[in-house]
Amino acid sequence: MDMLAVNLDDLIHVRSVESMRIEYKATWNDAIKPSAVATICAFANDFLNLNGGYLIVGINAPNGTPELPPVGIDSNQLERFQRDIRVACKGIGPDYHPLIAPAEYMGAMIIVIVAPGGDNRPYLAPDPRNPNARCHFVR
Repeated sequence: MDMLAVNLDDLIHVRSVESMRIEYKATWNDAIKPSAVATICAFANDFLNLNGGYLIVGINAPNGTPELPPVGIDSNQLERFQRDIRVACKGIGPDYHPLIAPAEYMGAMIIVIVAPGGDNRPYLAPDPRNPNARCHFVR
């Protein structure tokens, strides 16, 4: 069953969604986790009611332009990444749970994190520059 309500090709090539609502990460690791959680929080806050945003893991995007084909995610890491994304999102308050959808694109596995505007806005997340501080993030 396809969990995404959007065509992956359109999403990755920014044909149907504003580019300010999409962010790409080549992988998921401790170095990018704080900024990724801040991005998810910003999409959840969605003060302009644009239906949140998408964080796509497994595609490198220097200067915001996706490099294709995707670098992808090793299938052995897929479940661990999904679990770690869920745990990292527990840092967002009040509780917020984005949709985490693994998908195959151009022969590579990627993870699409769908972060719609939340019902309990505004949301706070740890500040990537100061983990002891919590901030409201917006885009």
